[in-house]
Amino acid sequence: MEENATQQSDQAKGMLPDGTAHLACGVQFRPAGKIYTYVTGDSGLEKGVHVVVESEGGTSVGEVAKAPYEPDEGKLPQNVRKVIRRAEEADLEEYERHKEKAIECFSAAAERIRGRQLPMKLIDVDITEGGKKAVFVFFAESRVDFRALVKDLAGLLRMRIEMRQIGSRDEAKIAGCMGPCGQTTCCSTHLRQFQSISISMAKHQGLAPNPAKLTGMCGKLKCCLAYEQVAYDECRKGLLKAGSPVETSSGAGKIVGHNVLKRECIVRLYGGGEIRTACDKCRKLTPEERDEAVAAARKAREEMSERSARRGRKDGGKRDSKRKREKRDAKEGKR
Repeated sequence: MEENATQQSDQAKGMLPDGTAHLACGVQFRPAGKIYTYVTGDSGLEKGVHVVVESEGGTSVGEVAKAPYEPDEGKLPQNVRKVIRRAEEADLEEYERHKEKAIECFSAAAERIRGRQLPMKLIDVDITEGGKKAVFVFFAESRVDFRALVKDLAGLLRMRIEMRQIGSRDEAKIAGCMGPCGQTTCCSTHLRQFQSISISMAKHQGLAPNPAKLTGMCGKLKCCLAYEQVAYDECRKGLLKAGSPVETSSGAGKIVGHNVLKRECIVRLYGGGEIRTACDKCRKLTPEERDEAVAAARKAREEMSERSARRGRKDGGKRDSKRKREKRDAKEGKR
């Protein structure tokens, strides 16, 4: 037990059982994929260099995504694996052969999925453990019974088979596609982890709730909605909330919206109409002042309605008198 505890302590300090001090580095196996921590004795590794690393059941070729660094004590994960060496030409050739083999496995699996009419969409295939294992990545809306498919593929390919189900966001990330902005989607180029995106982000940024414009290629809310959220939250500080009663140069009213970047308030006046005005020129009303403003606006509308009614009666009387004169003149003309 003491030996195991010592070994774990050495790993936490960036040392392997042989007592050699090692640096930590980040390695990825897909573009913009998750970065895994490995230890290495090669301080000259640079970002983008291909390396051979330890993996479950053998070795794998990955790409350095984070240059070697001195790990903090206790920050390395338990049973951390190490970088064996830089990838040589033979390693890269084998890596390319595995990619070609993956294409063959993809075609064979897609054909059998269609034949069995399984409700799943095959996305990608990874060959691991030195060509002994194939990992099939697929998308499906719900759980899929693929046991018969696994038996078919194991007998056909003579390999260990693993089926891995992913969501629509991961599907778009692996497949890669063009976004509405004309650029390759962010998840395929630089986003390594998906953030939680809510419709409230679009509301805070004043965007119209149009699903066609707010959803990305995966059918979910666009990840880029989160990019400016911090800036909008900062700009929104100090602004009166929507629904607040305020006094403006054009009269009293209620805030119904904002232009956050211009720091403007959209105010619906109690007397009718809407105006845009600078937020710092709005004074928040107390409940008593709001009630007085609403009562004054109601009284003004009633007076206006009464004046309109009187004017209508007066105009109606004039029209009646005119019609009577026309009838009288018509009778006298007949005589």
